[in-house]
Amino acid sequence: MNLSIILLFIISKMNGQRTLNAGLHLLRGKKSGQTLQDVDYFNVKHLFGILPKLDEATYLEVADELKDMGFIVQVEKFIRITEAGEKALKGIPEFHFSGWDYRGREMIFFSRLSLLVQTLSYMRERDTSFIPIQKDREIQLFVKRLLDRQPVTDPSFAKYIGYELKKALKISGMTNIQKYIFACRLTGRLETAKTWEQLSIDLDEPTDTLRLLFIESLHRLLRALEQSDDFPYLKQIAYDIKVHTYLTDSALQTKRLFEQGYSMESIATIRKLKMSTIEDHIIEIAMDDKNFPLTHFVAEEQIRAVVSKSAEMGTKRLKLLKNEFETLSYFKIRLILAASNEGRVDE
Repeated sequence: MNLSIILLFIISKMNGQRTLNAGLHLLRGKKSGQTLQDVDYFNVKHLFGILPKLDEATYLEVADELKDMGFIVQVEKFIRITEAGEKALKGIPEFHFSGWDYRGREMIFFSRLSLLVQTLSYMRERDTSFIPIQKDREIQLFVKRLLDRQPVTDPSFAKYIGYELKKALKISGMTNIQKYIFACRLTGRLETAKTWEQLSIDLDEPTDTLRLLFIESLHRLLRALEQSDDFPYLKQIAYDIKVHTYLTDSALQTKRLFEQGYSMESIATIRKLKMSTIEDHIIEIAMDDKNFPLTHFVAEEQIRAVVSKSAEMGTKRLKLLKNEFETLSYFKIRLILAASNEGRVDE
């Protein structure tokens, strides 16, 4: 697994319907209306926000490599995969990311866990003179509250936490290399976490590959914890890691006003926002709410016509569809596509 394969996969999904930058926004987890809609359109929610700090130069360098290998081509401003690129994707392992659910918060989980492991490894030896591996005050307070009134100096307590972790790793579905990376990133009383460079030498793999494997392993572990009641302490560490609402904070404010009966124009005035921003929010709400009143905005016959034409043309490019439905605004077409992608429109 590496950034090159992930980008090639994304381009294959968006094939010829988006620009190269769409992939960058997706991997970074950009909360724009277009990107949030794209994750639904092209079924790539699992990759949303898995690399929030991805450098644009690195991204473009990988894209250039794919072009040089003949795997992707740019037609006007749109990027598409070639036949050689399709062949390169065949046989790649299935991705097990859950980017849409965690959006980078998996690292908060690991920070809590790594500090817990470090703390217990020292406290069971009654050694309190260690420097916390995590400097974030919120992480430190979280672990302190978690361990409050717990028998932290009792070796059996640390042993039980270790038992939970080993069992969770086993059922998570992690590969052996992922378990190794996970274990090596933990710090104990007698052993310090390995750096990415050290792991790269140990495993003879580039650091970007190892980081992606690590992120995927955390997603696998968190899913395992969600699906079982056998891990009381680990589930506490995972508290509030999964996103509770998939709406952005701003869209949530718009939703509250919309549910109170305010029109889009009124909401824009009240919130002092552009109408285009409110439109993005409404589409975001429609994607999130299975009971969204779609026919409040567009008629049934318009919905069916757009869905049918999109399937017939094999495209979700707004400009092409707008040429077919001149009387419909871009907003209404986007709204129909968002709802149809969520399975709320009978084709």
